[in-house]
Amino acid sequence: MVPLIYVINLDRDTERMDSIRANLEALGLPFERLSAVMGKDVPEWEKLVDMSAYAWRNRLDTPRAGEVGCYLSHLKAMETFLRTDAPWCVILEDDVEVLPACGEVLRSLGEKDDWDLVKLFNFHSGLPVKKRALGADHHLVVHLTRTTSSAAYVVNRLAAKTLLKSMRPITEQVDHALDRPWETGLRTRGIRPMPVVLAPVAHTTSTIGYQDKAKAKRPLDKTLKLFLSRAKKETARFSYALFDLAR
Repeated sequence: MVPLIYVINLDRDTERMDSIRANLEALGLPFERLSAVMGKDVPEWEKLVDMSAYAWRNRLDTPRAGEVGCYLSHLKAMETFLRTDAPWCVILEDDVEVLPACGEVLRSLGEKDDWDLVKLFNFHSGLPVKKRALGADHHLVVHLTRTTSSAAYVVNRLAAKTLLKSMRPITEQVDHALDRPWETGLRTRGIRPMPVVLAPVAHTTSTIGYQDKAKAKRPLDKTLKLFLSRAKKETARFSYALFDLAR
């Protein structure tokens, strides 16, 4: 069974859409385009953010409007999915390239109920531990340490419902908010080798309304708070991953 595939794309980013459309059509994978949210156009978007928690967990004290737009776009994708009766779906940002092996990986994922959220692409190794084979060359894995990116992932209905609750209000960037299994209880997985990579357009075109702020030197107390926050998070992640491997 071919799952629903949603592609998040900002209306102005036609080059990115052309790239991923050609990619998916060449692989015979049907998809639905979802118009991405432009953060700066969301009225009073600051009210969607828990500013105190955000300042504790992130380098900047407040998110950029583009980050909020990206975050809301992923929530929109999950809400769209839950309006269907499909058991699971794939959510892609428009700057990825799906590799030919991904079709077999997705078919293998659907054969067993042993995951809730699966990252098809991520940064950092994450110290993966194999759970089971997915076809001839890929494995479903549990990451013992941090991985980042919201560029490509799979969610089932439980994951979508859970994340729509746990990700409000906004307290960090979307890829970090997706990956808090010790809080959500979700069976979060990865794939090795990854069946999705970044496309060339990821390095040559704009993103969802991001505008970088000038990097300012952080005061010592802010640096210490950030260190403590991340240390606590990674301790929880590692402990939960060990539990997840055992269950």
